[in-house]
Amino acid sequence: MAPPIPFPADVQAWLRGTFLSCNERVASVLTRVPTTHETSLDMAFIEHFATMAAPVRFPSGWTVEVSTHFLGGGRHFAEWPDMPRRWEIADIGFLVLFRQGGKLIRSKVALLQSKRLYPDELEWDEDNPVDYVIGFGRLLRPDAEWAAVTAPRTFSFTPQSRYKALMTGVPQYQAIAQYERRNGIPVYYLLYHPWKIPHNVTYPVTGVAGVGGNCEVGCRVVPARALRTALNSESEGHSPAYDELAYSLAEPFTEVQHRAGWRLEHFVVDLLLECEAGYIADSPTDGGLNYIFSRRGAPISAALAVTIDAP
Repeated sequence: MAPPIPFPADVQAWLRGTFLSCNERVASVLTRVPTTHETSLDMAFIEHFATMAAPVRFPSGWTVEVSTHFLGGGRHFAEWPDMPRRWEIADIGFLVLFRQGGKLIRSKVALLQSKRLYPDELEWDEDNPVDYVIGFGRLLRPDAEWAAVTAPRTFSFTPQSRYKALMTGVPQYQAIAQYERRNGIPVYYLLYHPWKIPHNVTYPVTGVAGVGGNCEVGCRVVPARALRTALNSESEGHSPAYDELAYSLAEPFTEVQHRAGWRLEHFVVDLLLECEAGYIADSPTDGGLNYIFSRRGAPISAALAVTIDAP
């Protein structure tokens, strides 16, 4: 890794607060609506930054801009006649651009593959090709389906709850490992959790379901390589439980504050921006950088760029 670029305290504090509020926003969605799909959580993540697209100038003279681009999903479902099925390597591509006096001096990339923790009562339930074909017709529920939706039921997040869309040995799991070996670019799992664990929600909700206190779990980040090592002895198709993964990960995740992964704001400010995580591009024409961000068929569905300009 290259030596870190020192930033002033006002820039660090703003970025930490910005990503902490993103963490809390996304965690509050899953806390209130435990059936939320991963795609919706990704959109909440990106939407948080879409509201702050204007450049910000700090008393130190530094400038920060956060910009987003949502590419849309569904490419990982496609199987065209003249090309094999594609698997998304990551859901969110994170680009950091360091400038000095407006001139680009360093580029960094982090790829985030998102997976949500499922409540115990919910089976695997994510977007599929039929959802894209039906479109808005999904909103017009038949009477029988509406009765099932409004029937009293409870959803519980416990230490034994599982990341049911995260399965060992499946094509996407293997594709991520192959991508890292081939390109030398690390991939990170962005694990979505509710505000705290354990947590229960009863449907239909009565009143306004609020969240309070500190966000104890929320969005956590784990290197894909560390996750594969932790699950190496598991059979194909295994989905880890929250407690199982938390106790199987090696250092630094044995520390209490890093159980279940680095907090999102810690990963961004203390690791990614400090050049302890991610991939440093050789130049603006770096092959790894262009493969990820410069093609419509790139292996991501959304992109987030943070530009930091020193005076």
